[in-house]
Amino acid sequence: MSAHRIAIAGLFVLASGCSKSESTGPGNDTTTGTTPEPEAWEHPRVDADSESGAAPGDLGGGPLPPPSRAVRRMRIDTLQAAMTRVAGSDVYGVPIEWKYNGKNGFSDGAFGKALGRPDFQSSTDEGGVSSALYLKFVGDAARDICTQMAKNDQLRTDVTTRSLFPKAPVDGTATETQITDNLRYLVLRFVGLRVAADDSMIPPLRGVYDAGVETAAPGAQISAAAEGWRGVCVALFESPLFHND
Repeated sequence: MSAHRIAIAGLFVLASGCSKSESTGPGNDTTTGTTPEPEAWEHPRVDADSESGAAPGDLGGGPLPPPSRAVRRMRIDTLQAAMTRVAGSDVYGVPIEWKYNGKNGFSDGAFGKALGRPDFQSSTDEGGVSSALYLKFVGDAARDICTQMAKNDQLRTDVTTRSLFPKAPVDGTATETQITDNLRYLVLRFVGLRVAADDSMIPPLRGVYDAGVETAAPGAQISAAAEGWRGVCVALFESPLFHND
């Protein structure tokens, strides 16, 4: 046998010996020569359709508590109906709704499809996530509807028929008590919560009202106080409390 073949045979034997030594070491796989990865345990996902899982056996724990239901926004049809319901009607008895180029802004002829309403051709399911596009269009709808509410309320001489400020005059004579009472009324009207005068929700909304009064444009179609209430209206329409399903 030539020296060259002897050298190759020696390398083969050496390589075989190393492979066998590595494969029989502690914690190694004797068939593949690799160290098996420890089995990982991941926390179960928590979404709207998840179910309770069991804790890994090596921890000796009992069943996991049931996961909380994920927060989902309202469907577009529900959102459209809810905003119109809260807005009420104009002085002619016509329901106030978001208008875009003469169409309802939530309709498929405007932004309904962009907001996620399924057309049952290209899509059959409506997502429940408040995307950036959803929030943008909600802001547009809120500003349009709240402006209509403020303008129509100013035309109503019977304060009990007003939708936005039935408990506080908008001629600059409203007292602190009247302003607080109207804030409490709006919280109840928009998000269905009956709060006390000292509730933690009142001061931030009062700040929105004051900011609207201070920044109202002179000679605008609505008074400074009405502009303050319009701002509160927009804030409540954009609140997660209004949109969470």
